[in-house]
Amino acid sequence: MAASILTPLQITASAALLNNQGLKPLPSALTAALAAFNATPLITAYQAAVAYYLAQTYKTTSTLTALLSLGSTTCPALGNSIPAAPIGTFTNLVYPTATTGSVVVQELPTSPYGFSGLAEQTGNAYLGNGDAGRFAQGFLTVQGFISITNDYINSAVNANTYLGPTFTNMDALVTADISTVNTDIENFGVDLEKQGQLVNLANLNLYGTPAGLIQQISAQAGITDAAIPVLQQALTNAGLSRTDIRDLVQNNVQSLLNPSGLSANQFDRLQKIAWLAMTAVGADELTQILSILEVTTPNIVALSDLLDPVKVFPLSYATLQTPSADGSVPIFNSTGAVNSDIQPIVNSYLPSQSGCDELGKIIPQADAVANKAIQVALQQIPGIANSSLPALAETARGYTDQSWDPAQPYLVNDLVADGETVPEFYRAVQDVPAGIDIGNTTYWSPTTLDGLSTMTGLPLVQDLATPVPAAVTSFFANNIATGTGPEGTITTCDVLGTAIDYNNIATPFDTATATITALDGAGTLNALKATYAGMLTAANDAAMIAYIATANADISTVIAAAPASTTLLNTAFVAIAQSLSDEKALQIRAGINYFDLPPGEQTSVMAFIQNLAGYAQLTADCEAAEFLEQIADTSIVGGQALIGAMREARNKQYIQESNMFMFNNVPLDPPLVPIPVVVPVQ
Repeated sequence: MAASILTPLQITASAALLNNQGLKPLPSALTAALAAFNATPLITAYQAAVAYYLAQTYKTTSTLTALLSLGSTTCPALGNSIPAAPIGTFTNLVYPTATTGSVVVQELPTSPYGFSGLAEQTGNAYLGNGDAGRFAQGFLTVQGFISITNDYINSAVNANTYLGPTFTNMDALVTADISTVNTDIENFGVDLEKQGQLVNLANLNLYGTPAGLIQQISAQAGITDAAIPVLQQALTNAGLSRTDIRDLVQNNVQSLLNPSGLSANQFDRLQKIAWLAMTAVGADELTQILSILEVTTPNIVALSDLLDPVKVFPLSYATLQTPSADGSVPIFNSTGAVNSDIQPIVNSYLPSQSGCDELGKIIPQADAVANKAIQVALQQIPGIANSSLPALAETARGYTDQSWDPAQPYLVNDLVADGETVPEFYRAVQDVPAGIDIGNTTYWSPTTLDGLSTMTGLPLVQDLATPVPAAVTSFFANNIATGTGPEGTITTCDVLGTAIDYNNIATPFDTATATITALDGAGTLNALKATYAGMLTAANDAAMIAYIATANADISTVIAAAPASTTLLNTAFVAIAQSLSDEKALQIRAGINYFDLPPGEQTSVMAFIQNLAGYAQLTADCEAAEFLEQIADTSIVGGQALIGAMREARNKQYIQESNMFMFNNVPLDPPLVPIPVVVPVQ
């Protein structure tokens, strides 16, 4: 049975939307407020004047703009216009345009005209103007914009608060702190590759210790209760019993989980003897041990050399570093000796404040300090316990363990190393027969490996003291994080609030209606109403321009006669404009024009339904789930199914988190099984 993506509730909700049902109209309070404002005698006269002018053949865009801008800079409510400077600056607010096909005929608003019409048309546009396809197109775009924008906002906030406390420099950040272990990443990678399986990175507390080395040799040989024979004999010759050796191999140290183990002093005594035994391991025995560990580091002449950082990091020991409160510090000084200042620093990172001294009783003190410093440095790499030296080497250098063999043929794109101490790498440019010299450029091409990269050559990035510069966080805070959610994140209501009157623009419209009604009752608007009525007699554009000038003069007269009422009207219209403008600003950033969405489109409706499960999880104040619940038409089953599908999705998540599952998805298999053709008997 083919996996399904739809449930019965989703199918029911989609049927309603595909039939342009299931969504509520604008809230009744807002609709009533707009109707009351438009019904005042003043605005009724204004609306009639606009309709008259639009019907004239002499109309021009400039005169229409002036008619739609009456009082915009003084008292826009009296001219039902968008507030303009100095009253306010709302350049995002423009009237929808009338078009023929894809050609703009004129910058024309649609009825009802003016600012009140723009508010009504804006809210209706968010809801699709009765076309669910338009609604779905817009909603999908808005949710995508919100999701990606909020990711950036939250990341800009969290970058310094989350990463800042552990941030040292950008090189460390982008290399998972590997560059803080060794600044010469290339040679560090070569040294690590040659160390093979020398170290168990899951047990770095034993890094550079005789016990750690013995345990790793036995582990690689598949032995659990003894050392390999050649090492067992050397340890026995040094005075360790079979039980002592088993204690070393099994790390039998007292702990919470092993209360009967050896004390630290007892275990360290065994390690001291073991180290002395390592110095006496013969050449043949050493060769066998190095083979088991896959160690190819040159110039290892004694088993104890594997506990000497200078010997096991011959190419990069001079650039090894260990962390400190003030940043990474070198483990070795310019003379190649261990940095005498690092011991207290290293001890401060260890479980015991005398960690270096304790190991220094077992192996040479300088080696002890250096090994503990390397241990501490490696432990700063996230996830290091789940890795291995070969994997770490490949990460650092991007090395290949395939050494070039002149007697072997190679396939195109094969990668080989030339066997030098610091290997050079070559890639086959075509199939290579046996016996072709690696210097033959017809077959081989020198290449570099894709290891770690630092910020070398990018000094402004390398010099950053915080993960993200203050100017960058300020930019996001002031320019991107402009919503009402936490840390300025964008909510659905920030973008589409008018659809549910989230910012309550009904109230300032009611205020404007009451104020205009009071002015009209006092006779203050008589001249202005007469001018609007006179516009219905304008025989040409010049006459309409004259009426517009008179209307603006009449508005100035009203302002002078009723300054308190003017303040009320301006405050109301600025509040409405600010709400609409803020939404429009976010829509511009989202790249959506709600007045230019194609009608009749159904793919977005289906995609919207399939995304309901995701929207259902966005349950914070005025996020997608709450918004959709407010606009769903619960008077029909399709609208209820829209809400029900989101509840279902949340239930499904809770049930899955308890390792249970739901049988609510409809199969996608074809509903009809083809009937075989029956051949008539002849």
